[in-house]
Amino acid sequence: MNTTVAVLMTCHNRKEGTLKCLGHLFAQVVPELAVAVYLVDDGSTDGTGDAIRKMYPEVTVITGDGTLFWCGGMRLAWQHALAMAPDCYLWLNDDTFLHPGSLQTLLRAKESELQQQCVVVGSCCDAGTGTHTYGGQALLGRHPARVSLIRPDPVLTKMCDTFNGNLILITKAAFQMLGIIRSFSHATGDTDYGLHARRQRIPVLLAPGFLAECAANPVAQSWSNCELPRMQRFRMLIGRKGLPPGDWWRFLWTNAGIRALVYWPIPYLRVLVGL
Repeated sequence: MNTTVAVLMTCHNRKEGTLKCLGHLFAQVVPELAVAVYLVDDGSTDGTGDAIRKMYPEVTVITGDGTLFWCGGMRLAWQHALAMAPDCYLWLNDDTFLHPGSLQTLLRAKESELQQQCVVVGSCCDAGTGTHTYGGQALLGRHPARVSLIRPDPVLTKMCDTFNGNLILITKAAFQMLGIIRSFSHATGDTDYGLHARRQRIPVLLAPGFLAECAANPVAQSWSNCELPRMQRFRMLIGRKGLPPGDWWRFLWTNAGIRALVYWPIPYLRVLVGL
């Protein structure tokens, strides 16, 4: 019997990259694997949706209004994929370009560990430098947002505490325990989902090797860049792509409990004093 995988994606005004991502996905050769792609085009004005419909008519393109951002787009794609009831769900960022054999490696990691209820993480590297950019993460202490990347072993799977959401395989049995990603504004949802799996004692496995290319988001355009004017940093921090206060509180309260009272103000105070 075929293994069915629902691929969940969201995009906004990155037509060439999104098409390249889909090209790498459909170039995967996995016997007896049936793939269905559910992609949210969140208000693109560069013709992304039309280009996908023309080049990849098998993709289910769902139109957003431009206010969904990553987390909202992934939730909407997931809601559309539920009726398919696949064996696995695959999160795939549209700036993440799969290496040949990556899907097989993700599926093999699941099977080799004899885990039908698990989440499997794929590691990404920079195409030019080979630098490790995204993947599985280990907690550095009790703070749920203090994490470090776990370098993948060339052959063996490893265990993770949580992950970046670029390339993630979620089995049907794990999904039945975890549900879909929570409704954050943009970021945070991937880390939260990994920590939710950890609390539910669902193994989060890091697949062997680097499975895709993805460039890191530039620090220069982040609120953590101390060279930017303080008020510009603060606006970026509380904006949709930073740490909106409500989202940040929900994340901390869920994953740190009463310690959220101490953790919550730290990033805002840090920016206000210029650190």
